[in-house]
Amino acid sequence: MATDTPCRGAPSAMPGLNAGQAAAVRRAQAFMEQNLGQPIDVVQIAAAACVSRFHLARLFRSATGLSPTGWLRQRRIDQARHWLREGSQPVGRIASELAFFDQSHFTRSFRAATGCSPRRYAPHAASPY
Repeated sequence: MATDTPCRGAPSAMPGLNAGQAAAVRRAQAFMEQNLGQPIDVVQIAAAACVSRFHLARLFRSATGLSPTGWLRQRRIDQARHWLREGSQPVGRIASELAFFDQSHFTRSFRAATGCSPRRYAPHAASPY
């Protein structure tokens, strides 16, 4: 029996994609999940998925309705929402932990995704200082 390489995957559970394509999307998602706090780009994501960045963009949009970077941004916002609800981390630290350029960039991204500022989303969140 052949051993799996990092670029092989399980059968497809994503409609419209064959097993290899679905596996590439899952590899990309796993890489992004493991690197939520790191500044990563589509070239790195595509390398982890074992496909070209252009092919990844097509596959990813077909499977999720989002670009890889859009999906990554959404996952970071989801994680930020979780941390804000906990209220245990300052907004500035959340921005830093999730690889936003700075607190202002995080606040703009959060507002665009949720319709409100991080402070308004979780007014009990710790002070940024």
